[in-house]
Amino acid sequence: MAASMALIEKLELLDEDESSVTAREILGTISAERRSVWSSRLTAEVPALSPSDELVAVRCAGGRGPLEHAVRIASDGGAEMATPILVECKVSYEELPPSALVEYRFDDDASSDGGGGPWRLSMVCLEYLLAFRAGKFKDWEKRLLEPTCKAEFRRMVKIGPVFNVFDHHMFPSPEEEKAKFEVTDDHGRKVVLPRPVTALRIWSTERQAYEEVDPTLEGAPKPEERESYWTGMLQKLAENFPEEAGELGLVSK
Repeated sequence: MAASMALIEKLELLDEDESSVTAREILGTISAERRSVWSSRLTAEVPALSPSDELVAVRCAGGRGPLEHAVRIASDGGAEMATPILVECKVSYEELPPSALVEYRFDDDASSDGGGGPWRLSMVCLEYLLAFRAGKFKDWEKRLLEPTCKAEFRRMVKIGPVFNVFDHHMFPSPEEEKAKFEVTDDHGRKVVLPRPVTALRIWSTERQAYEEVDPTLEGAPKPEERESYWTGMLQKLAENFPEEAGELGLVSK
């Protein structure tokens, strides 16, 4: 480990603004649990990473505050080498350490054991997620009230109300589950349906623990108002789309 620490001390590490970090503290090996959460993205985006490579957490001071780099320690021809692991925030296009991205889960995940599906690494950092939540509830309402086709309308009604953040680019479903949230419109085009996350979290390098992130869309009704909201929405849909609503068993009063 002493040799690895020396490599890390010499390694150039950058903050979110691509400036050199001003301080660093080697925290130790990243846990297998955290590494497993990152696995789907790292496998696709860091193909050189081997299960036998060690990932070391390095807490750094950057221009926007503390951040935690993940440094890969691997052997190259018998000599150890150190490289930072970076993944892209698909909104800001910044190259960031995995710990800077939000983690998410679905409660309807096929692999769920009743306690919610597995955690996955998202495609978005916390800063841009918080900005993204604003206005998304209105987008969902608009899609429900102005569907592109009957198939989309039927599936969205069956999915039910969406009060949590959703986006198939930021929070992709596993390949084997994507078809459940897709329909083909009247022009033969694929339409991706909203699949809201159940929970969000972010790693805190200061606390060395996860912190919950509220997944609720801004503008969504409060929990105690949601049942009556959905009842009212179904009534509106039955009035606006009597034929399609009738097929789903919705009857306007």
